[in-house]
Amino acid sequence: MKTRILSVAVFVFAFAAVAGAQTKQTGTLHCAKADPSYTVEVPDHAGHAIMLQKLACTWTTPLETAGLKSVNAVNVETDDATSTKMTANGTHVSTLDNGDKYFVSYHGTSPMKDGKPGDGSGTWMYTGGTGKLKGLKGKGTYTIKFDADGSATAEVTGEYTLPPAAAAPAKPKAK
Repeated sequence: MKTRILSVAVFVFAFAAVAGAQTKQTGTLHCAKADPSYTVEVPDHAGHAIMLQKLACTWTTPLETAGLKSVNAVNVETDDATSTKMTANGTHVSTLDNGDKYFVSYHGTSPMKDGKPGDGSGTWMYTGGTGKLKGLKGKGTYTIKFDADGSATAEVTGEYTLPPAAAAPAKPKAK
């Protein structure tokens, strides 16, 4: 009986360690000036606007996920900007070196001064992936620096998990 309880306890702890294991990751993403970019002034306060933007991005330091390296990406976001603060909400799609993709939802803020965003930060969360990254889960943070030409560079940190590989089909019993 004691052996059985010990075996079950060891199995439970081993499974919990594997199921909860998060793999850490870091990378650097550079995004060109938004194209296209649409701005609509909001008539409630001076300097208030809502923007819709699409940004083409390149991973200058790849974010490694399950042994795959991120190569390029697209961000599509909405920004709510006032004279003092900008809030960004968007979707990020990265393509990896084998062609798989992962999807991210992100939210961030930056101070505004003279109509331009200052260095900011935010959080992100995986919302899915294709191929080897199907079932990808995880989250992280980023800091962003804006350049005078309208481009921006983000330092990204986070962690992820993938579901365990599908169990191999059972072999038929020999008769």
